[in-house]
Amino acid sequence: MDLRRRSMTGIAIYAVMLPAVFWPFDFHTKEPALTLFFALSMLAISIVRFAHCFFSDAIYNYSPKVWRNCFTVLSLLQASVLSLFFGLAIYDPRFTPILHVTMLAIGGIASSAIVALTPRISLALLNLGVLLVPSIMAGFIIEDKLPYAIMILVYVTFIGLMGIRSSGEYNRSFEIETQLDGQKKILEQLNKVDSLTNIYNRGYFNSEFERQWQMGSRHKISTALMLIDVDHFKVFNDNHGHLCGDACLIHVAKVIKENIKRSTDLVARFGGEEFVVLLSGYSAKDAKELAEKMRLSIESTPLDYEGNTFNVTISIGLASTIPDSQSNRIILLEAADKAMYSVKKSGRNQVSSVIELDATLRQSHDI
Repeated sequence: MDLRRRSMTGIAIYAVMLPAVFWPFDFHTKEPALTLFFALSMLAISIVRFAHCFFSDAIYNYSPKVWRNCFTVLSLLQASVLSLFFGLAIYDPRFTPILHVTMLAIGGIASSAIVALTPRISLALLNLGVLLVPSIMAGFIIEDKLPYAIMILVYVTFIGLMGIRSSGEYNRSFEIETQLDGQKKILEQLNKVDSLTNIYNRGYFNSEFERQWQMGSRHKISTALMLIDVDHFKVFNDNHGHLCGDACLIHVAKVIKENIKRSTDLVARFGGEEFVVLLSGYSAKDAKELAEKMRLSIESTPLDYEGNTFNVTISIGLASTIPDSQSNRIILLEAADKAMYSVKKSGRNQVSSVIELDATLRQSHDI
């Protein structure tokens, strides 16, 4: 797409360049047939190239190879027309009145083509060759035209080497930009991922919770929230050590994440031994079924650590509602928190009955 952007100016200039050369010198009145052929050829190819650019996204999505081939063919086709024109301007007496302005125009086009096609230096050099090499070869063959051929050859060599150098600098800049972009993405990922459990952290959960709450409010999409607590974790940590405790948290996070299948759902570490799961579009019944599945998965998957096996269980508090733009999302979090602590008081290793917040409860909370 950078190639497309860089070539747009040249395509527009190609469409009107030859009439700008012909008309000031009355070439169109002296040679109307040649004028019409070259002017219409360049205009027609420019129109097709504009259409190719306009439909770039559709063509590229269909096939990048087709897009590149079309771009290459059209670019070389326009270079071929200009090559024929330039050759005639040098070696055909009918073009003598416009020879000097033609050489200036072709020189500018050759230089701009190298710059525009820098992202693909092979195409840039091929375009330059199609544009000027035929005139060089003819100059070595036709009598008294050798000085023109040598001059063009030196020019082609110079701008070709400059193009190769520019392409190298472009590619280095592109590589640096790609590396910086990759490092930025890594930093962004680190900023939203819990370093121990490798799931999202609380900061990212807070921002995503706000986003989903607003979206649910606009589209009336049910939002469910699970707060999950590892049962008796403090005792576990004291008895088996912090490293074993860390392994336990990693284990629980892994099993919870394995039970989440939809890309819109979010698992995060809420703090300490607590985890949170944010579900969009779940009914209260579906949310409870998923929570029970998680609980059973943890219960049936012991932690293996340094040759020892430890049974781990969790308690889950559930709350759900259809978000309301007039209400604070914290009410859903508080409801899930109350549900989780009621489970812990009643024996742990359970899933609470889902607390469904109705409009009356939300309004009373806001008041």
